[in-house]
Amino acid sequence: MKALEQAVARLARDRFHPGVAVSVHGSSGEQHFAAGNLTVDTPAFFASATKLMVATVLHQLAAEGLDLDAPFASIVPITGLLVVDGRDRTAEITIRHLMAHVSGLPDYLGSANPKTGLMGALLRGEDRGWTRDEALDWARAMRPVGLPGQMAKGFYSDTNYQLLDAVIEAVEGRTIGEVLARRLFQPLGLQRTWLYTDPDGRRPLPLRYRRNELHIPQAMSSFRGDGALVTTTGEGLIFLRALWAGEFGDTAWLTRDPFRRVFFPIDYADGVMRFQLPRWMTLFRRFPAFYGHSGHSGAALFHAPEASVTIAASVNQVDRPGAVFRLLLKAL
Repeated sequence: MKALEQAVARLARDRFHPGVAVSVHGSSGEQHFAAGNLTVDTPAFFASATKLMVATVLHQLAAEGLDLDAPFASIVPITGLLVVDGRDRTAEITIRHLMAHVSGLPDYLGSANPKTGLMGALLRGEDRGWTRDEALDWARAMRPVGLPGQMAKGFYSDTNYQLLDAVIEAVEGRTIGEVLARRLFQPLGLQRTWLYTDPDGRRPLPLRYRRNELHIPQAMSSFRGDGALVTTTGEGLIFLRALWAGEFGDTAWLTRDPFRRVFFPIDYADGVMRFQLPRWMTLFRRFPAFYGHSGHSGAALFHAPEASVTIAASVNQVDRPGAVFRLLLKAL
């Protein structure tokens, strides 16, 4: 793991990355590397890595009787969310369509361009909160991106996971934060992992966008199951190892096709990303596939079954979230 240790130290010397932390389990056992203002015990936002935990709960519920191929609206009655050529197709969207980002729904966050959309406003530090109903209303006002289940390529949409939160809450009778804590965090004894729901909270390390700290607690508490996870690399590794060991149920879904391209080189299935570089990008060396989820905060929770490597990492930089994937490759 010398290459990984050197990569962590090198990245932390970059002015855009004042902190880097990595926890990894491989053939040499468990190791932790950190530099700057991040340690392996520092709670930080893991953003969309939350989706892997939401998917884990949904697969648990499926084992208990929830039909993932049922229309989500049969559990959460909603209409008019996906209207194509004057026809309401909302009732055709299944829970699995939402999980796999093939629902056809646009992303309520809009463009990630710093000059446009809600995400752009947040990156400028313009904090604001929203309810699920507001997020869905924003999505309604956007153009559909496809028909449910008929998309050859996935369209990554946080709207999907706002709806999956609603499904879980309707089935469980608890908030999504309570469900994640009861089903995942508490059984593992995680003390520094929670779903951020307090707009007055000060505990997590602030997000960074380029050289600026982003103080957007109202927004972070509004993301819920699509991106409000707070954890550490140490506890993220504990979760991953438990997940792949089958402590939360069957693990077949983590690598089960069909995976569809969402953005190069990431493919997506039922709540899990597959990251694998093609040979032409690696001097024709073959790298095994990683399965898990990344977050736009520069965070990653991934496992490479073929190499028996599990890694949780954070670079806490919204402007360069891809930097964390280079750490994954160094872990091999």
